Formats: sequence, C-alpha cells, structure tokens
Amino acid sequence: MKTIREPAKELAVVAERDVVVVGGGPGGIVAALAAARTGASTLLVERYGFLGGMATAGLMTSFNGFRNERPPNHVQTVRGIAQELVDRLLAAGGACACTAHGHLGRLKPGECPYAVSFDPEILKRVVLEMLYEAGVDITLHTVFSDALTEGRNVTAIVVESKSGRQAIQGKIYVDATGDGDLAARAGARYEKVEKVGGRMMRMTLMYRVAGVSEPGPGERRLWINGITSFWGPRVSEVDGTDVIDLTRAEIEARIALEEHLKKLRRRFPGATLVETATTIGVRETRRILGLYTITEEDVLTGRPQPDSIAVSSNPVPGYYGKRRFLDHLGFEIPFHSLVPVDLDNVLLAGRCISASQPAFQSARSMAPNMAISQASGTAAAMCAAAGCRPADLDVNALQRELEENGALVRIPSEERNRTSHHNNSPTEESKE
Repeated sequence: MKTIREPAKELAVVAERDVVVVGGGPGGIVAALAAARTGASTLLVERYGFLGGMATAGLMTSFNGFRNERPPNHVQTVRGIAQELVDRLLAAGGACACTAHGHLGRLKPGECPYAVSFDPEILKRVVLEMLYEAGVDITLHTVFSDALTEGRNVTAIVVESKSGRQAIQGKIYVDATGDGDLAARAGARYEKVEKVGGRMMRMTLMYRVAGVSEPGPGERRLWINGITSFWGPRVSEVDGTDVIDLTRAEIEARIALEEHLKKLRRRFPGATLVETATTIGVRETRRILGLYTITEEDVLTGRPQPDSIAVSSNPVPGYYGKRRFLDHLGFEIPFHSLVPVDLDNVLLAGRCISASQPAFQSARSMAPNMAISQASGTAAAMCAAAGCRPADLDVNALQRELEENGALVRIPSEERNRTSHHNNSPTEESKE
C-alpha cells in the first residue's frame, strides 16, 4: 500500500480529567455516570451530536437482558444505573414492556422484565439530564482518532472535531467505543473472528414505521408510543472496523430497504416509514485480551467468579446456530475481563471486554452491557482516586461500592442453590 508521512505537530490539550470515557452509547453513558457519582471529574466523548449509540443512532430500541428470557428467570440480574435509567424513561413516557417477548405490558418502577422497549428521542433527552445532574462534562461531534502512549500507559487521546485535531488527557480511560478502538490503537492485543466463515455476527439496518397497530399476544415487535421498530436488511461477511466494508454494508442495506418495506406493507398496509437508523447496526468486531477471558464453559455452567462485578443472563443469539437460552439465572462477569492485559490505565466497557465468542454474544446486549459499564466507570474513579492501576484495585471494595449503588454483582448463593435445572436448548432463530 502506498503511504505518505504526516508532519508532526503540537496538539492543544483541551481537557484534563480524572476519567475520560470514549463512546456515548449505553455503556459509555453508564460508565460516565458511575465515574462521576463515585467522585471523579469525568469527560464523555461522543462522535454524534446526541448520545445513545446503537440505542438511538442505531434505532435498536430495546434494552435486552435484564433477566433470563426463559425460566429460571425469577431474579432480575441487571439493576443499578440501568434500572434507574428505565425508571426515568418510564416517568417521561418513554418506556414499556418489550413487545418482542409477549403482549404490551406495563412496567413497574424498580422492576424490569427480560426486555424493555424505549422511545429513542426521549432517551436522548433523559440521558443528558442524568449526566448533567451528575456533573459529567460532555463533548459531542468529536471523533476519537488515536491513543498516545508511553510504555503501558495512555498519556492522551487524540480527537478530531470542527475545532481541529486536539488532545485530551485523563488519569484513567474507559473504552466504551464498542469496537475497542481506544485499546486497539494503544497497542492492546485482541481477538476477532474472520468475517468469512468465522460466524461474525451480521449487521442490520433498523428502521421505524407508523401506521402499524399495537401488537397482540406473542407478536414479536418493538412498539412504543405508536411507532414500531423493525429489524431491516441484514448484511453478512463485513467487518465493522474496515471503512470499506462499513460503506458497502450501509449502501447494500439502504438499497435493500425498499424491498423490505414492500413486504412489510403486505402485512401492514398502512405502514409509513418514519426514519432509518443513522448508522447500520454493528454487532461484533474486536474483543480485547484481558487479564481473564470469559470462557464458553463459564457461560454454560454459570459457575461463580470471585471477582464478579455483573451478571449476564441474556441468551447466546447466534453462536450455536440457534438462540441458546441459559439453563441457569446467568453467568458472572469477572472484573479482570475488563482490564486489558497490555495497558495499565485503561478499562473496558460494553461489548469489547475479554470474552470467548459465546460469552461476548450474550454480554453484548444492552442491559448486561450497562451493568458491566457501571463497574468500569466505578472502578475508573476508584483507581483515579487511589492512584493505582486497575489490575491492582481492591475488587472487594469495588463490589461493595457497586452493591451500595444498587447493582447486582453476583448470583445470590441461595438462589443458585435452589434453582432447578432447565433444558433451554437452542429452539428459535434470533433476529439479533
């Protein structure tokens, strides 16, 4: 490949904070809230002019994975800030029980079913209100470009915006980019399945329509406030970290949407297109190598993790060819899967944590993603205050802090012991 040398230049350091969170999706939002509430000066960097990531720009208008989708599902495994967000949305008229998993139902404050539908426009406003209340600084329209390092430490991140090329410094950085961009640019090792033959999850263009009636019992639709979100055209064998692939996926999906709408209108003659997602939905790219990698056995057995900071009870949607439901309440996410093995001042949030592909496919959904990210943000603030590496953090203290703030950090032993075995073998094709 032909190359050209970019001249070296001095970059203005436009911000210095205890914690810098890169990526304003559900994971980044929760990580920033957790960091600020734990006492850290916190900056959240987001590329779009609004927050929410795949929940808003991607129009994936369902928080999945608050509890197991099938029995045993009597324990809600994601609480904390994620529950608070749902309660705020509910109060604002922007959340209801997810119609993809049964008839439209009412939510009760403080409690969630497996999945929650939400209005993306209300979500945009509510998360801004929560972040402002917590004292989080936000910079929008700002694209992460590079990570500057000295040894195993990130010394600054480089960003691009209308203001030009600038630098931001933090004591601890949280990678909430989804694709692990920050950690990868800083030199962290990662895993990624091949896009051809490696069962990399497909991309999907989501869209919303009006003129479709409220769903009936068992009808799989994401309906709220008179508008339904649909899974649109899918694109296979594309890599979300390759701009050529991303461009091809966007073009193919948008061209294919018209045929998709024609089929939809045979079923719902009054359907009117309201909007398409700002960006195609990317499900899978990098998984950063951490101090611990969550294994397939961890997922299927649900065995305890001494450093657990969150629980994923979400099914594995595609790895086994069909949607694989868990036979237990959920598997525990160890703190050390959030710590890159190659970096000393970076923590991972969301779907780029260190995990096997089955573990990744479960934990990547937005509810467990937010639970993991609450731990990332809390740990980042604690590390900044103590002046320690994430690898050296007192995990017991982190677990106590999370529990004090409403999070479920592990499956209660009494629940684990009394839960009967269920045979949740793969039984249905997944839209995820």
